[in-house]
Amino acid sequence: MLAVEPDAAMHRIVIVPNRSLSVAGLWLFYGSIVSVTLTLAMWFTLQGFWPILAYAIVEMLLLGVCLHICWRHGRYGEVIIVSGDRVIVEKGDDRHLEHREFNCYWAQVVVHEPDTRLHPPRLYIRSHGSECEVGQCLTEAERKALGQRLAQLIGPVGKTG
Repeated sequence: MLAVEPDAAMHRIVIVPNRSLSVAGLWLFYGSIVSVTLTLAMWFTLQGFWPILAYAIVEMLLLGVCLHICWRHGRYGEVIIVSGDRVIVEKGDDRHLEHREFNCYWAQVVVHEPDTRLHPPRLYIRSHGSECEVGQCLTEAERKALGQRLAQLIGPVGKTG
């Protein structure tokens, strides 16, 4: 999801992944899957198929770990601030935050085309030999719109204003 907050002196672009499931919804989903699975596993255990309960418990623990990893990955976000002569990119989650600054005059918006047709093009802000990928969690159309917006805000070398 892409949110642009325009201001006269500063442009702030906030990029976050689509988080369609709340914490309560995640717990409700996980609880319903666990209750149905363990109920069926108990029924089979009472019929004499005792290994099914052990496998069901292991599967539910693995599902919980996978859901936790996916939820933690959903807290990722990017903030791009174009203010005066600076382009500031902050991206990461609660545990890791990457902060990069570029000079607006020398910065370029670059699109790297993929090696194969199955991968989407990647969008970078580049300056003085270093580059930073932006819009990783966006769809291809949103990434294209972001690239056009950043090209308007940053502009190539020699562009004034």
